[in-house]
Amino acid sequence: MRQSIIYLLLFLAAMCSCSPHDGSDFNHIECNGVYYWKTVLELSPNDYNFMDRHKIYRIYLRMFDVTAEASSYTSSTFERVVPNASMRMSLNNYRVTIDSLNSMFVVPVVYITVDALKAAKGQEGELASHIVERVRRMCNYNDFIDVEGLQLDCDWTAATEQSFFALCDSARVQIAQKDLKWSLSSTIRLHQLSRKAPPVDYGVLMVYNTGNFSDPNVRNSIIDIDDVEQYLDYLDDYQLHLDVAYPTYSWQLLFRNIKFLGLMNGVNVTDTTRFAKSGKNSHRALCDMVHNGMIIRKGDVVRTEKSTSSEVQAVKEAIERHLSGRKHCNIIFHFDQQNLSNYTANEIDKIYSTDSNN
Repeated sequence: MRQSIIYLLLFLAAMCSCSPHDGSDFNHIECNGVYYWKTVLELSPNDYNFMDRHKIYRIYLRMFDVTAEASSYTSSTFERVVPNASMRMSLNNYRVTIDSLNSMFVVPVVYITVDALKAAKGQEGELASHIVERVRRMCNYNDFIDVEGLQLDCDWTAATEQSFFALCDSARVQIAQKDLKWSLSSTIRLHQLSRKAPPVDYGVLMVYNTGNFSDPNVRNSIIDIDDVEQYLDYLDDYQLHLDVAYPTYSWQLLFRNIKFLGLMNGVNVTDTTRFAKSGKNSHRALCDMVHNGMIIRKGDVVRTEKSTSSEVQAVKEAIERHLSGRKHCNIIFHFDQQNLSNYTANEIDKIYSTDSNN
């Protein structure tokens, strides 16, 4: 099966290539993808069957976060930039996990906090060297065969744009110096579309968390067509190949006196002895309770948000119109069978379909 997949993908690459920002000979293979955003990597036979059913050949695998460690002298400064929450392999279904990964293209992803980027200002080259080398060692240690590239994930703004672009440039140099046959990509948030494109081979437009989840008046902060549409005109002339990632998750948000307290999952807000409906997708607690270590007080509000198929499709159709038939991949964020069970097979196929392959 693996050999036939590779032949198919190489054929597709020959039929259609995408040019990166610098006009090099980089070819981006069009295929369905998923983000895997859990700290422990474990794929079951059901996971493999899902990927096979939906022809998923690329996995964006979160490797670790880069964070700024608070100084022991003052909480307002940072002494070091350090890796955090590194991915590790589970021994459960180990063989299935390895076989599944080795039938796909693996793109390691490193999430970089804005505080870490600020702390590394002026030392982006050193940070890039540490990131590339650590990813290389983790891939070798875990026997990842088809490492296709490296992705840098950062919610950079105008104030940190220069540092992030310097980090990308330095990562390119490190990849070349280590003779790694990797592409370099970055995530692109909606608000970043109005800025200059980063110096990478391609980007992935992250179409989730489109609203301010800490705002008690927001209807759905995961995905909302009204939040997305204001940015879409920038897609028409954006100078970088973009793939698109759509959400398939849900969560619950806890508010006390209209102040956001945290994210939760699994609160049974339909229990009328504990909650009363207070809005279209919100419920007010009728008593004190504890849920997974989080205290919910009487009067607190739980807002339940979902990325439903209809909402994802509305946003997707709008984006496809602005991409004007340009070939691209669609990606699911993120791979979790509990969340994916809320979608039919046809709904998943609709997320993956594009105007360029309809």
